[in-house]
Amino acid sequence: MKKIIVILFALFLLAGCSNENHYSYLSDGDEVLFSGPNMTYTKNDLYKSMKVSGSDKIASDIIDKIALKLDSVDIEAINKEADELIETYTSLGYDSYIIASYGSMEAYRKSYVSTLLLSELSKAYVNENFETLTADKKPVKMQLATFATQEDAEKCLSDVSSGSTFDMAAVNNNSTNTPASAVYTDDDTTLAYEVKDYLNSTDKLGLSSIIVNIATSTDANGNPTETKTYYVLNVESRDVESFRDELVSLLATQVSSDDVRNHYLSSHDIQFFDQDLYEIMTSAFEVLG
Repeated sequence: MKKIIVILFALFLLAGCSNENHYSYLSDGDEVLFSGPNMTYTKNDLYKSMKVSGSDKIASDIIDKIALKLDSVDIEAINKEADELIETYTSLGYDSYIIASYGSMEAYRKSYVSTLLLSELSKAYVNENFETLTADKKPVKMQLATFATQEDAEKCLSDVSSGSTFDMAAVNNNSTNTPASAVYTDDDTTLAYEVKDYLNSTDKLGLSSIIVNIATSTDANGNPTETKTYYVLNVESRDVESFRDELVSLLATQVSSDDVRNHYLSSHDIQFFDQDLYEIMTSAFEVLG
């Protein structure tokens, strides 16, 4: 019951419920709340769902409907991806495990589709709040190569100066990673402090100097040891708009799902009135103060 109370309290973000209206009826039940390809969702649909299912499912269903209204959502592609995933799991014999966990393959499929729809909604949320979310992140698009020795890092720079591409020069000189072009931000925990310091200290594009990170540790005998890592960067762009889509996709994986849900639930005015729900909601206000 506590879980239901807390979830219903969250639904107050979209409910225009007044303490004076504690009657068992639905206001404007035929009004369409959401619409999509070959479907509509009315206040009556919402009311019936609330009477027969848990609030988690209700909120998830509403979020799905909101996401389906986005121009960026290709529901056919999402359904195809879900079907292909289920076919793969079934071929590998995972279907019994999924059924045990979700109750049915269809329930798992719906959950996966909801995950994909929430991902699309997260991208929309980032786009709507782009300036605020990127204000202090200092995004940059670059290639990053990592070396165990200074000699390899120097040879990489030399090969690039001689006409080699950065990624080829890095791989040919024992880079411990393949320096794919990617977007990074200042709060990226995978970047060494020295790399961030370089990026924040200059607006330079192209090749960096060799950046050294020194990590200290203690061996089995208690003796201090040092490990040096050498980085070389190829900074491709600092113009956020030139890689906006990639940055949006990155930030969409980092924003809180609760923030996304609450943002879109609160932006839709859904009103319902019912005696049972009224009692639970009143209790929620009392419990949560």
